[in-house]
Amino acid sequence: MVTASSVALCATWIWFVITALMLSRIDFREHRLPNSLVAISYLGGILGFLLVAYVQTDLWLLATSIAGSLLASLTYFAIHLLGGMGMGDVKYAAVAGLYLGSLGWSYIYIGSLISFACAAVWALPIMFSRRESRNVPFGPFMAMGVLVSGVIAVGVSAAA
Repeated sequence: MVTASSVALCATWIWFVITALMLSRIDFREHRLPNSLVAISYLGGILGFLLVAYVQTDLWLLATSIAGSLLASLTYFAIHLLGGMGMGDVKYAAVAGLYLGSLGWSYIYIGSLISFACAAVWALPIMFSRRESRNVPFGPFMAMGVLVSGVIAVGVSAAA
């Protein structure tokens, strides 16, 4: 049965996929995540989860989404301060955390773990190459972590 809640939730996740594809393409090519596109992605997510929370009368969904966003941003900012990633990744972590937080607390960890594991597999050949630039675009791997976590969450809820 199609409900307003399921339509709003589906539209919110479609918004993530569309913006994640655009950001990933730019990050792979230019090694940057444009502020304007990250902001649009975040704003669409916030509005989407606000609508879903309103329709479901579930403020907990909105609270965990925002808390996940804040937690991810602070964690990635700490990594940035240690010299491990750029500020574009820190800003995009707010978007990733928003979606992971909507899935539940454990998915913030799972999504981040998937992101770092996939980026590590991608980076290994680059680390051992003799290229001058060894930068790894991390935005696409954050998006992958969110999407794989979303698939896992759907599978877990279908099995329950």
